[in-house]
Amino acid sequence: MNKRTEIGLPVRVRPGTDPVEETLPVEELGPNHYRLVYSPGLVHGLAAGDEIGLSDTAPSGFIVKKRGGNFCIWFFFPKEGMNRGEDARRLSQEVSRIGGRMEGGGETTLVFSAPASSGFDAIADFFDAAVASVHDSAWMFSNAYAPGTGARLDWWQV
Repeated sequence: MNKRTEIGLPVRVRPGTDPVEETLPVEELGPNHYRLVYSPGLVHGLAAGDEIGLSDTAPSGFIVKKRGGNFCIWFFFPKEGMNRGEDARRLSQEVSRIGGRMEGGGETTLVFSAPASSGFDAIADFFDAAVASVHDSAWMFSNAYAPGTGARLDWWQV
């Protein structure tokens, strides 16, 4: 059985600001080899099930060794506490229609994972409809586009 532990990964912040770290629960698979238990709420580029190694030289602080087959989706509510209200409960239940699950959140956010096998467009359509039903909300894939360039990664097409 794999050992459960936690690792800290740097969060991309604006230049000139203090570094921030997100602590993530992982399964230790071997030396410097970890599998994410949940999708992160702040670190770009990862989702539940991804296998990574820590890296002092990679700007992200990690190298993806193997994709877990999930998208990480961040849903943003316009006001604090809305992510614990009726709309959040509804989304958390309805996301199962695309095989997804709610995994956490912050003061105004919820974090979801959804399997790539559900289809990029089906997942995008689900969250577009969710945004249409929650005034002033927004969403994004956190592991489908390259930070900085915005280029589509297409890891799910392989």
